[in-house]
Amino acid sequence: MKGVIFAIFEDFVVETFGADTFEDLLDDCPHTAKEPFIGPNSYPDQWLVDLVTAACKRLSIEPGDALHAFGKFAFGGLTSRYPNFLEGVTHPRQLLLLVHGIIHVEVKKLMVGATPPNLFYDNVDGDPSELTLHYESSRGLCQLLEGLLLGAGEHFGVTIEYEQPACTHKGDARCTYLLKFLQPVTA
Repeated sequence: MKGVIFAIFEDFVVETFGADTFEDLLDDCPHTAKEPFIGPNSYPDQWLVDLVTAACKRLSIEPGDALHAFGKFAFGGLTSRYPNFLEGVTHPRQLLLLVHGIIHVEVKKLMVGATPPNLFYDNVDGDPSELTLHYESSRGLCQLLEGLLLGAGEHFGVTIEYEQPACTHKGDARCTYLLKFLQPVTA
C-alpha cells in the first residue's frame, strides 16, 4: 500500500485523537516503521491493518467504524493532495465514473507499484440519480470505500444513500453498492 494512505491515516489520528495517540499506536504495532511514511513509497498492507487494529484496541472502536470514519476523512486528504483529479467535476457520480478508467490509471503512473482496487459500474447511462458500483480488492476494505463515498458526498454537498447487497466478507465474489444521489447531477 502506498505511503500516502498511511500519511492520511496519521493525519486522521493526530487531528482526531492527538499526536501522542499516533505515537502510541506505532508503539503498539508489531512492524518497525518509526519514521514518517512517504507518499510514493510502498509499505506492507498488513501495516495499515496493524495500525487500525491498534487504534481499535486502544480507543475501543469497532474496526468497521474505524475504517468508515477514516475513509470519510481520507477523501479530503486525497483531494487536497491531488486536486487535479477533481478539475471540472461537480458531482460525486461524475467523480466515481472517473475513478477506475482515469484516476486509478494516473495513480499507477504517479506511484510505481500502486495497486488500487478495481471499480466497475452498472446503470451508467440510466437514471442519473443512481449508480451501481462494484468493488474488487484483495484488501477487503469495503468499509473504507463507504467512508470515501460519504466524504465525496460531503465534499460536493450531495447526500449519497447506499445499500450493499453483496460483500466479500459474506462470501460474495465482490462488493456491490446500489447508490442513490439525492441531489441531481447538474453539469
